[in-house]
Amino acid sequence: MSFAEIFTPDVWRALLRGAQLTVSLSLLAAVFGLLLGVVAGLARMSRFAAVRLLAGAYIETFRGTPLLVQLFFLYFAVPQFLPIRLEAYWTAVVGLSLFAGAYAAEIVRGSLNSVPRGQTEAARALGLSPLLTLTRVQIPQALRIALPAFGNQFIGLLKDSSLAGVITVTELLLTTRGLVSINFQPVWMYLAVGLIYYLLSYIAARLFALLEHRLNRPYLAAARLRP
Repeated sequence: MSFAEIFTPDVWRALLRGAQLTVSLSLLAAVFGLLLGVVAGLARMSRFAAVRLLAGAYIETFRGTPLLVQLFFLYFAVPQFLPIRLEAYWTAVVGLSLFAGAYAAEIVRGSLNSVPRGQTEAARALGLSPLLTLTRVQIPQALRIALPAFGNQFIGLLKDSSLAGVITVTELLLTTRGLVSINFQPVWMYLAVGLIYYLLSYIAARLFALLEHRLNRPYLAAARLRP
């Protein structure tokens, strides 16, 4: 079969729909995972032992078990115990978010710990409350420190989203499997899907690099002004 016969307009449309679903799944999981990560990361640093214990249990559970097992558990096991039955897409969003949040929590904690202690002490000496110190001094700097790690995590989510196909989410990889069962051209189809994943990852990496450069610009300008 020729290239045009394999990659018909219908095939390209199907791949585009799969790619759109992959991107939307990854974006939602990244946003919710970041929110969970901030909460869990701050809880991990709490002065209350019970809060630290709960946050640690969540982080270790989702970091220590395979994402595939987590998705199976949420989709097949949870409805057996709770009167909850989410659609496959939203189950995948929840699973990926919980998984991403556990890793984001450690990124948040490490980034906050990387902020020089002297700046925190100076803020407190100036009369800033603990909350203002956190939001005005620590978090802005921690975000700049954490951005490369969050970029890598998002690229990882783009690839991890391919596991959502096991719970019938028609993301890019499952779409490709369906196309292979129709045209019987696995080599070309999987080469195409690999290229699409590469392009998505490359675009995400460039966007995060631009954002990182933008966030670092004020600090670089201030460094040049120093005598």
